[in-house]
Amino acid sequence: MPNVFEDTAMVAAKTLDHFENNLILAKLVDRQWESKFGIEGAKIGDQIDLRRHFNPTVRTGNVFTASAITDRLRRLTIDTPLGVDYEISNADMALDFDRAEERYFKPAGRRLANEVDLRIGRLARRVSNFIGTYNTAPSALADFSAAVARLDDFGVEDDDRYFILNPTTMDAALVATSTLQNDQDTIGKQYVKGKVKRALNADWHSSQNIETHTTGAGVGTPLVNGVPAEGETTLAVDGWSASIVTIVREGDIFTIAGVNAVNPITGEDLGFLRQFVITADADSTAAGGTTLAIDPEIRAGDGLRTVAALPEDNAALTFVTALGSVVARSPIYCNKNWAALCIAPQPQEDGVGAKMKMVSDPDGGGIGIRYAFWWDGDSNTWKIRFDILIGLLAQQPEFCLRLGAA
Repeated sequence: MPNVFEDTAMVAAKTLDHFENNLILAKLVDRQWESKFGIEGAKIGDQIDLRRHFNPTVRTGNVFTASAITDRLRRLTIDTPLGVDYEISNADMALDFDRAEERYFKPAGRRLANEVDLRIGRLARRVSNFIGTYNTAPSALADFSAAVARLDDFGVEDDDRYFILNPTTMDAALVATSTLQNDQDTIGKQYVKGKVKRALNADWHSSQNIETHTTGAGVGTPLVNGVPAEGETTLAVDGWSASIVTIVREGDIFTIAGVNAVNPITGEDLGFLRQFVITADADSTAAGGTTLAIDPEIRAGDGLRTVAALPEDNAALTFVTALGSVVARSPIYCNKNWAALCIAPQPQEDGVGAKMKMVSDPDGGGIGIRYAFWWDGDSNTWKIRFDILIGLLAQQPEFCLRLGAA
């Protein structure tokens, strides 16, 4: 009987099928950049700079007035190798292909797909927009429609929008959306499947890989410590309790008294407080201070305006994500351009003591998986490995929000 593990082309192709078929979140983000890396031989560290949106100023009258263009870049880097490894017993070397696929290839593809989705879910920590009450799952129709209104407020294009819910919240959404005036065929299919498919001009998806977030300790009464400069991505804060480890965590969201959000296109005050997200864990000092790394940047002027006014000294911070090490899973609502993902093919190394095959999907933008098979004389075992290489970036996090209940 031939050894099925030696058929590197077939093993790699089947595993790639299982990988692609199990992706959920990865199919709901921007994948256009894969074509830039979608050639065999992408290497760790390959990168591309992506420009963020810029809004020009509008002239009144006939006198030519050039808009100053300032490029804001976010860098997408192919920097994360992921893989699944097996040692194969001598008994399993005699498996036929179908049994080997069920035991080794299918689980490898499924696990790698879930790992990619999980990392996209974690990327929601970079999202500053939040609707509802933290640690309270959305369940009413108004909870979901409020999310739609908020992205509309921020001028996010209404194509390619998605609700991504954990399974429990999807169950509640099924009941909440049953009152919408959908045709009977649509309602019937939703109840047969037990999932909402489309409502509120969005496709709905269920995923177990929604991020679980634990908030910072947050002990004290945080206040802005000095007026930040235009364009700052950090904020000096005092008023915390002294020497607290992880006083805030990446993913915590807060507002600043008197600092409103603006329409990102016109710069007009939207009448509600701008939300900021912590982008790195921080401890408080012995004096009760800390410097918070935040997004978006604080900018009250020109076409890059994010706030209606700069924060005043001693302005109070209020945390939307309740502090005190609270653990919560928050579903997300997004336009696909909030995040960028590249799954790049790796080089196929021949003549290195292993049989190896790199298989890519030309219809999937070049997405690929590499399979290798060899005998380890030191341990007297057969070994196989599956490898992918990814890059992930929150390229426009303002195109996404996290949800709670109103």
